[in-house]
Amino acid sequence: MDRALKLAAALALLAVAAPARGALGPKHGGTITLPAPEPVTSLDPARAETSFEATLTEALFDRLYEVREDGTVEAVLAAGPPEIEQSVARIRLRQGALHHGTRPIRARHVVRSLQRTSSSPLASWLLGAFATENGRPAIREVDEHTIEIGLARRGLRVDIVLAAAPLAIVVGGNVRGRPLGTGPFRGRLDGRGGVEMRIFRRAPDRPPWVNRVRFTPPRPREEEVRAFELGRLDGSWWSRSLYGGQPVRPVETATGTAAAPVLLVPNRARALRDDDAWGGVAAAIDRRRLERVGLVARRSLGPGLPSPSVPRGRAPRGARLRMLVREDRPFERRIAEALAGMLDERGVTLQVERLSADRLDAVVARGDWDLRLAMVRPPLPGRGPLVGAALAAAGQTDRARTLATQLGDASVAAEAARQLDVLVLGHERLLLHHRADLRGFGFDGQGRLTLADASFARAPVAAPTGSGEAP
Repeated sequence: MDRALKLAAALALLAVAAPARGALGPKHGGTITLPAPEPVTSLDPARAETSFEATLTEALFDRLYEVREDGTVEAVLAAGPPEIEQSVARIRLRQGALHHGTRPIRARHVVRSLQRTSSSPLASWLLGAFATENGRPAIREVDEHTIEIGLARRGLRVDIVLAAAPLAIVVGGNVRGRPLGTGPFRGRLDGRGGVEMRIFRRAPDRPPWVNRVRFTPPRPREEEVRAFELGRLDGSWWSRSLYGGQPVRPVETATGTAAAPVLLVPNRARALRDDDAWGGVAAAIDRRRLERVGLVARRSLGPGLPSPSVPRGRAPRGARLRMLVREDRPFERRIAEALAGMLDERGVTLQVERLSADRLDAVVARGDWDLRLAMVRPPLPGRGPLVGAALAAAGQTDRARTLATQLGDASVAAEAARQLDVLVLGHERLLLHHRADLRGFGFDGQGRLTLADASFARAPVAAPTGSGEAP
């Protein structure tokens, strides 16, 4: 190709790639300040349950692979697809990838991070896709840049399993303070229920557009909305304006997809051991009334999945049931209060106990409860991962581990969903009112805020004097 043709080709490429007149690209810099809808006490991807917790961990940590919206798999911290030999997968790490401590990520970091998820009830089921050695997942370091994973069966798509959100790589640090990851932001808890995230300019993908995202500690509704109207916050989870009128500045509303089921889990070893009693409690619940507290009424875990089989029965009049909720989750408390009102109408007393996360886990393990809520975070797109996460959240970890080797089998997922011994109350869906000049700001298909894509709009640039255009 001669020089004239090369120049013409270059100009044609510029004409396609350049923004149209008046279109301005994302602006670098700035701070987004938002209220946290619930206190932030941990930044652990293996224990993220709510959409908000998933939003934070998605911004702080990367995975070895990522499943795109079109179903294709992209290497992130991995250098390329897994090299499979019989039932062993060899994965080479991306060269030059740095963690938040600005040092290279090594194979030992990945092995340690994947092994640590075996202690998480919400993440350990995914490790059922891997073989075991001495009671631990068969994951080992080959050299500084290579790991090997033994697979539970041949033909398993290990890259898809490793794309699961709970298996994001935590390099080190303290997940209850200042963890180290490789994501577009570095995070630090403020000790008061908020979190501050600052730009990581050497992120493997690309750095975010804004320099900082601050989530302030939760505050009462009126205080939050007033701060938003006064410009002290850039968004509100509650309302566009304090008194329901026209906001004093332009406001837009981002609505998340209803992607996270909320389950009512019975303890079948106590008062609800009989199908008649459990079926009666389930029949007393009107999902439409739960929409008032922020749930989207749904009967199944997701599209294309059958509803769990719940027995029919009559409410056990005069019964006193103990229900556990997390004390740091206002959303759970609102749901529990609504359920208590419905059951009271049927002569059943629901005693709601607010417990810390650690205390709640201990009471659940002891079996001293009758009902609890479970928030389900889909770790991957698809029916199989959603059902597996629901099984794990409901305490049926062994069944979830079995499903981890068959994530792509729709019939297996459907049957497991039908046998799930829970009641789907609805789906969590976040809604955020925010200042109108935030661009690229919204929710992804899994209900997480797209913090890395957010930016402030550029101010229009006036045309030079004498250009012949209006200023």
